[in-house]
Amino acid sequence: MKFNFKKVLLGFFLIYTCSIISANASIPVFQKVYCAIKINKKYSKLFLEVADTFEKRKYGLMNREYIKPNSGMLFIWKDLEKRTFWMKNTYFDLDLFFLGKEGQVLEIYRNAKAYNEDQISSKEKAMFVLELNAGKHQIKIGDQLDCAYLKL
Repeated sequence: MKFNFKKVLLGFFLIYTCSIISANASIPVFQKVYCAIKINKKYSKLFLEVADTFEKRKYGLMNREYIKPNSGMLFIWKDLEKRTFWMKNTYFDLDLFFLGKEGQVLEIYRNAKAYNEDQISSKEKAMFVLELNAGKHQIKIGDQLDCAYLKL
């Protein structure tokens, strides 16, 4: 039996390429929107990715090395319910802001630890959840997210 190095190399290349393509195919495409959060009567601009489907909410900010300052993700549902999150495959700490149907901050979970698979559950019913880099925003309960996307 003759060993053909080129065929073996080609086989490894094809397997590697197919695994990269299939892994990237499962990454959802997130719509990006500009919003603002009113903190102490002043607005802070945010650049958010929108997670408005089951697949997008499931994937969230996983498998990213970082997000830019004043960037994050806005999770959207069509109803008010208690929401549960975890930090599986999330490479950086986050603050989670649970928002009511008008975009008002109802509850805050600060400094959710990267890679932690413990459940983070809201006590209040929320329609939106905003995830931002931990410790970067002085958002408090009652502050208001102003985003055209919330009014759709």
